[in-house]
Amino acid sequence: MTSYRRRLLALVCVTFAFLFPARDGRACSICQPGDALYSPEGAGSQAAGSFSFYVENRHTWKSSGALPHGHEEEEGEEEEHSDGGDRERAYDRDLTFWASWTPVSRLTFSASVPYRWITIDMEPAEGGSTRERNRGWGDAAVYGTAVLWRDQNHAPTSWVEARAMLKLPTGSSEKSIGGERDPHLQVGTGSWDWGFGLAGARRFARGNLYASAFYRVNEQGSLDYTYGAAVLANLVYSTPTFALAPLGGVLVRPGTELNFRYAGKDVSDGQRYDSSGGSIVYVTPFVELPLSLKIEERSPWLRLALRMPLGDGGLNGHQHESFVFLAGLGVPF
Repeated sequence: MTSYRRRLLALVCVTFAFLFPARDGRACSICQPGDALYSPEGAGSQAAGSFSFYVENRHTWKSSGALPHGHEEEEGEEEEHSDGGDRERAYDRDLTFWASWTPVSRLTFSASVPYRWITIDMEPAEGGSTRERNRGWGDAAVYGTAVLWRDQNHAPTSWVEARAMLKLPTGSSEKSIGGERDPHLQVGTGSWDWGFGLAGARRFARGNLYASAFYRVNEQGSLDYTYGAAVLANLVYSTPTFALAPLGGVLVRPGTELNFRYAGKDVSDGQRYDSSGGSIVYVTPFVELPLSLKIEERSPWLRLALRMPLGDGGLNGHQHESFVFLAGLGVPF
């Protein structure tokens, strides 16, 4: 085995050790910041007949005011839930499987399904703490992406895409855990959600610039719970792929993202959940490592990223979002 391949094997082993730790998590939000369809080439610019597979593991930490339980709804009114000083501390781990297919030029279909590990630590205002867990397959989603314009048919340097999304209620959404049916402990929402957006990219000699905007509508789901509609905006810069001579010529493609999310407040039993929604901006440095010796070769790649919040003062109520770690492996066909 060559020195280069030994380094790649070691890197893959380290990445998968990070991907699959034996830990529990919790799905604290279905509208994560970032662009689910981002790739260095753009989701819709693959050649006709191309197919790709991607698996990503995401670790998210968050604390917030607790969602009240046992509330009696005031008929005809949409009041606001107060958490009364109770808190939720959450750790979320999602392992999401992606597949993308370009049957004809300019048109790409993608599908995703997550496996979710959920843990919530409840901390009542009067003291003490309880922990509840859940895990299972979450809600699948399908996406369609169409290239509206590009400057050339082969190896374009600029393009604009339109995309649409439909989320299906495939995950369990009414499970009783610890004597309660808590919407935040469900691996699915029970709702049919949808969204649409635009994305565009421009390649330069010294890097690639990518931008996208997406609007997501979340319909009422199980347990009379509705997640707030969300606006997601992203700006991404990545360098061209280059070889690191000190590491034996390993190829790297570093970059940075700016991720913005604004979400409306969730509604539970007809009342707005105070510690939900609002706006937040993340900066996300990342590195992609093509598993190849040739820059021009379409090969499997690793992706490692750290999403860091630039303050959470724009979030409603008692919310604190921490770092998000992401690691993924992609394979093109």
